[in-house]
Amino acid sequence: MPEFAPVRLPHYDGRAAGPLSLLADVAAWTGSEPMRALLDQYGGALPGTGTAEDLDYLEAFSADHWDFRAGRERHETDPKPLGPEQEHTVTAAALALGLGAEARPRREHYTHVLVLGGLVASCLFRTRFAAELLAEGIGADNVTGVGGFRPLGGPDLETAALTGLDGGIFEVDAIEASLKRAFDIEGAPEINEGGDPHFAPGHSWKVATYEAGPLTVRAVAAPSSEPERRRADTVDTCRFWADRVVELAPEDSVLVVTSAPYTAFQHCDAIAYMGLPYGCAVDTVGVDPATLPEPHFRKRHTASGYLQEVRSAIRSMRRLYATAYAAAEVPTCWCGPTGARR
Repeated sequence: MPEFAPVRLPHYDGRAAGPLSLLADVAAWTGSEPMRALLDQYGGALPGTGTAEDLDYLEAFSADHWDFRAGRERHETDPKPLGPEQEHTVTAAALALGLGAEARPRREHYTHVLVLGGLVASCLFRTRFAAELLAEGIGADNVTGVGGFRPLGGPDLETAALTGLDGGIFEVDAIEASLKRAFDIEGAPEINEGGDPHFAPGHSWKVATYEAGPLTVRAVAAPSSEPERRRADTVDTCRFWADRVVELAPEDSVLVVTSAPYTAFQHCDAIAYMGLPYGCAVDTVGVDPATLPEPHFRKRHTASGYLQEVRSAIRSMRRLYATAYAAAEVPTCWCGPTGARR
C-alpha cells in the first residue's frame, strides 16, 4: 500500500485565531499529495489556478467519478468493486486526508460535547465513545445528542432488538435512549417541545434535558429551515441547538463526536456553521466502526465508500473556504496560499 503523510484538517481555536489560517489549511488539504494521487487514479489533475478554482474542479470531478449514492442513504449504497492497486491507493489516500479515526481530543476540557445521531447503531456506539472519553479524563460541562424526526426503519429496529434498546419511534428517541444507556441515566427528563412530528416533522422540535451529576445531558431535535420541503438536517439541528438551547458563545469549546469516515466533512461543517459564526473553538473526533468490540456493530469501510466520503469532504471544504473567505474580508487582490489570485 502506498504511504502518504497525514494532512491536517482545518484547525479552529475560536475567534481570536481568525479565519485566515483556515484558508491556508483548506488550501493545503486541497493540493495535498494524497488528493493528487486520488485524481491521478481517475485521470484527473488540479487546474492549479487557485484554491477556489481547485475546489470547484474537485466538486465537479467527484460528482462524475466518486458519487455512488445516486440520492440514496449511505447504508443503502452498494460498494463498487475496485482493482487491488486502486483500492490500496484510495484507502491510503483517504486515511491521510483525515477520514481515519481521530480518537483523542486536543483539549482536556470542553464546554460542550456534541454527539451526532444517525442509525440506531451509530447512536449507540457514538454515545458510548463520548462516555468513554469523559471516563478517561476529558472534562465537559454538557453532552448533547442531536437527532431528527426520521422514523426508525428496518436496520434501526433490528439493532434495537439485538441490543435491547428501547429506541422509540424516531431517530431523536434513539439518541436519547443511547445517551441514557451510555451515561447510566435514570429518571424522567425535563421536556420542551413543539409541533407534532407525526404529521408535521418539519415544524416540530424537542429538547429532553437530564441532570447526570455534574453533567447536563440533552437530546435535541430541531425544526427544519425548509419545513414544507423536508425534515431538519444536521445543520438545522446544530443551529437550533446553538441558538435556542445553549446560546453558544465565543468562550465556548465544542467537541463533535461522529464516526471516523465522516470526520473530515463533519468537522468542516462544524467550523463553518458553529465555529466561525459563534467564534467558538471546534474539534471533531471519530470512532472507527471497524474496531468496535461487537460483531454486529463492526463495519469495515470500503474503498468506494471512502471515495464517496472524500467527495463529501470536498463539498464541505468548499463551503468552509467560502465562509472563511467572507469572514476574513479578503480584498480582491489577495493572493491565496497557492500564490494564485482568487
